[in-house]
Amino acid sequence: MALKIESGKFKNTNIETVDDRRTRYTPATLRRALISIFDFTGANFLEFFAGSGIMSFEVLSNGAKSSTMVDISTKAVSSILKNAESLGVLNKIKVIKSDFRKSITKLSNEQFDYIFADPPFNNSYVQEFLKFIDSNVFLIRNGGYIIIEKYKNEKSDYIPKNLIREEVRDYGDIEILIFFKP
Repeated sequence: MALKIESGKFKNTNIETVDDRRTRYTPATLRRALISIFDFTGANFLEFFAGSGIMSFEVLSNGAKSSTMVDISTKAVSSILKNAESLGVLNKIKVIKSDFRKSITKLSNEQFDYIFADPPFNNSYVQEFLKFIDSNVFLIRNGGYIIIEKYKNEKSDYIPKNLIREEVRDYGDIEILIFFKP
């Protein structure tokens, strides 16, 4: 299976997927929607549960300065590195093989304009991830956004103390939670 970058300078370029049937991909319609909502030009982007890195490659295609990708899977890390090499963006990425909860020690000196997370659906990761980001809010610059892709019916009632929930967008059986750091 190949995924296609939807917009920007790498538009219509195929990237490799992770050779693991458990990996779920951010749909093309959702990626196009996020590109139309946000201006990623010059941004430092952080993607958790990165998989093949498709969202990071989409934002790099649309002018992001850099992307850091975190995934626990060796297969995912391998796919990300192959894709970055084929796109010629190895110098714009950093890959961290880690559980998101343990990645903080490798991220502690960085700040990002956008943080995107696409955790496995229906595993309570949305709640955990929100708590993780809220307690490590230094990762996001003031004026930055946290974007979480989740299954529509998955519980997410944790209210962050350091972030403002700006909006929830519905895309069929997927919801996007958008938080803002004032």
